[in-house]
Amino acid sequence: MDLKSVRYRQPGAIGRCDDRRVIFQGEEMRRLSFFLVICVGFLLPAVAAGQERVRAEGMASIMNNRVDIARDRAIDSAQRNAVERVVGVMVSSSTEVENFQVKMDRILSESKGFIKSYKIVKEGKESDVYEVTIDAVVETGRLKDRLEAIQLILARKSKPRLMILFNEQVQKDAIAEAAMARYFMSQGFKLVDAGVARKNRDVQALHDSADRRQMTGIAQRYGAEVLILGRVEAASKSFKMGDVEVQSSDVAVSVKVVNGDTGEILASDSKSRRGEFKTVTEGASVDLAKQMKEEILERWSSELTNTVTVKLTVSGLQHYRDLSRFKEILNTEIRGLKEMHQRSYARGQVELDLEIKGNTQNVADDLSAITLNQRKVSILEITQNRIKASVSSKKTTED
Repeated sequence: MDLKSVRYRQPGAIGRCDDRRVIFQGEEMRRLSFFLVICVGFLLPAVAAGQERVRAEGMASIMNNRVDIARDRAIDSAQRNAVERVVGVMVSSSTEVENFQVKMDRILSESKGFIKSYKIVKEGKESDVYEVTIDAVVETGRLKDRLEAIQLILARKSKPRLMILFNEQVQKDAIAEAAMARYFMSQGFKLVDAGVARKNRDVQALHDSADRRQMTGIAQRYGAEVLILGRVEAASKSFKMGDVEVQSSDVAVSVKVVNGDTGEILASDSKSRRGEFKTVTEGASVDLAKQMKEEILERWSSELTNTVTVKLTVSGLQHYRDLSRFKEILNTEIRGLKEMHQRSYARGQVELDLEIKGNTQNVADDLSAITLNQRKVSILEITQNRIKASVSSKKTTED
């Protein structure tokens, strides 16, 4: 159908259409309407679902005959390629495409696209390279915009537990703490009861402390992966409006969010309100909790999309040559290992920061399968971002 004939106006004719418009409002318009209805019927489910189905390939080099590690890395590569393909279409369809890779990296780090599910349709070894082809369902919505997505992040982060601690045991702190606790629980977070911890003098001093070891010690003692340390400052004044005495309060609620395994501050901010004391305290606390949740999820989303730091402490190394050999083994045997940084070494014990694509449990599984000069590595302790291990002093008889 010629669209010009539908809306055609004769030169000089204002407010009057050609008679041909009436003709095309008949049978052809009915056909066009039917065609549009069919198209909308097909398109709506895809839009509502917010998903893209794509096929993507990934590959990784096989080192030291570790096909399992190469396979995992090939799958990771295929997943990223699937997301990049969807995000690439999103970015390319916009008007600003001059900084494509910068936009791509930012979008991926903010988790605007992530793999909801995938199926391996082809895989195999070709020379010293492992290749994988997947059919993936890529979620195009931002993770943090839906409760379902929040649950996905929490599950992939192994359900971290939060402990909320305000610095004083008075009414203002109790109101703020209770409001925050209700909000985080409504969002699916697990909370550790801070009642027992509050009796500890070390906990009282946490709010003014920058000692990471003290923070991680408290968190590990009470089983919390995340600490939320809060403070409430309030000042009240009274004034009269006619014969009525009115009381108003200026309330400021501040918090800092701390990684219980590393002592790293994940987020911090404050909110201020003026009005009736209980109302403004609860309001400021909930607003702050919402902001902290967004920043925490943003951080975790980035870690899941990119890498996360796992602190590894290993004891039982007999000499410095053991350490050098041990680090060589880690580079080839730990799945998802991107970088390794040595923090300290003393008396046979080393502290390492491992930048990994994956989670702490996977690292622990790989560590437990390692032998160093025929001596086994044993896992002593594992938390969300920390592993303590030891190298046996005795050689194993197994090869």
